[in-house]
Amino acid sequence: MNLDQLYPFGFRTTLFDRMLPIQDQLQQGLSLQELRDSVAADLEDLLNSRIANLKESIDDFPLAKKSILQFGIIDFVGLSTANPSDRDKICQSIAQSIAAHEPRLKQICVEMLMEENNMGALCLSIQAFLNIHPLYEPVIFDALLKPTTQQYVISSRS
Repeated sequence: MNLDQLYPFGFRTTLFDRMLPIQDQLQQGLSLQELRDSVAADLEDLLNSRIANLKESIDDFPLAKKSILQFGIIDFVGLSTANPSDRDKICQSIAQSIAAHEPRLKQICVEMLMEENNMGALCLSIQAFLNIHPLYEPVIFDALLKPTTQQYVISSRS
């Protein structure tokens, strides 16, 4: 059965989207594809933000680690995509950031795609389960770091 048929009124939008000026589609709810696109847009914001390097000063504040203070990903300057341990560190760091700041996704796995035709671009595959209570829908997002702009572009695979 199609999930859009199970949820005829649509899926609830994020708090941020609900705070924006009211649009008809936001009042009606989102389709499954619109929900995926919403998650992709929020992932794009997350991957294009960098966390503050607070080192040990935040260790005594566990709730602060999951707050907006730590929204984003670490800066990967000094890490090499040619080094397997650096690739693992990048992927694990991104997966941890997504787990901390995107509650709609569960069981997150980030993989770096190594393709010769990327011309210096960093390509990631983000696989997870979209939590649409009581079901979990598998989703895959492709993340591309454009070398010219140093910005991630996220797209959802259908």
